[in-house]
Amino acid sequence: MHDYKITRNLLVHVVVIWNWITMEYGKVTRMLSHNLNESIVVYPSKQKPGYVYKFFNTNGDEYRCCRCKELGKYRAVRVVNDVVVGRKSPEDDHHPDCEPLPESAVAALEVDREMRGDVHRNGKRPRDAFNEMIGGVAKQRFKTSDAQVKSTV
Repeated sequence: MHDYKITRNLLVHVVVIWNWITMEYGKVTRMLSHNLNESIVVYPSKQKPGYVYKFFNTNGDEYRCCRCKELGKYRAVRVVNDVVVGRKSPEDDHHPDCEPLPESAVAALEVDREMRGDVHRNGKRPRDAFNEMIGGVAKQRFKTSDAQVKSTV
């Protein structure tokens, strides 16, 4: 619907946009891009558990699918407060060859970029950052022997 108004002797064209119903499709996690800024979001696939879609920021709250971009298709989602919102699921309308990525591959990429960021920000030697990361991953991913014994009892 179009509406015309006259303001201070100027004809202003106002387009009335219908309120579209938007849905929330789930939370995303942020990760560092190759430039070491948080411009990438990762959305866990509901159709293929253990896989994720990776989207990069184009402007504001619009994020584009990384794999679709490589394949020449424009598939974008809107992310507000780390939640995907829109009229259709983030898993729909991708390029036919666009497949979600394994979580393990994205997790490895995230660890690598965090390590590089640590070297860049703190001036650490790459070897020191690597050793610290290996120690941190072991503590985060695996229980201590005492915790394992307590969980089996």
